[in-house]
Amino acid sequence: MKGWGKIIKEINYGRVGAWVSIGSIAVGLSVIVGCSAAVTGSAVPNESQAAAYQSEVSISVAAASSSKAAADAAEAAFTICEEAVSRSKNDVVAFNAYVDAGNQGATDLRAEASTAASSARDTASWFDAVSSELPAELSGLFDELAANLRSSAAVIESDHSADEINSISDASNSIRNSIFEECGSL
Repeated sequence: MKGWGKIIKEINYGRVGAWVSIGSIAVGLSVIVGCSAAVTGSAVPNESQAAAYQSEVSISVAAASSSKAAADAAEAAFTICEEAVSRSKNDVVAFNAYVDAGNQGATDLRAEASTAASSARDTASWFDAVSSELPAELSGLFDELAANLRSSAAVIESDHSADEINSISDASNSIRNSIFEECGSL
């Protein structure tokens, strides 16, 4: 009989399980029916929360746009700085060739002077053309160097003393160094 007792117990457990399952289904259906009933009233957004959310979104979009614009401006300024280094190098080479020709008593001094003056004017024109695309401090330095280069060209083409040429050269070098320092901080 022990075998029958075990079978009866299993049957009883099976009935209890069935009743628990049926009970769970009944509770689930009552929750579904209770949640599907219509609710009275009208759906109205919370205006203050909607305004606050719109404000936060606008601020976030503006900040992202401002950050991108600042990054683009810094990249553009850096590109201009790289070009300034290249153009300055070429201008200094032309100026040094003129100075070397003068120091050596070269017969083609007027040709070297013309080349150096032309280089200074061309470089000044480029600095003038791009200065408006730069931050204020750097733009001012570009304008200052352009004016100095035009003065250098006039001095080179005139009768001048060694002191005059050295003075204008020192001023150019000082301004260039300031530009390169400012470019380095971008």
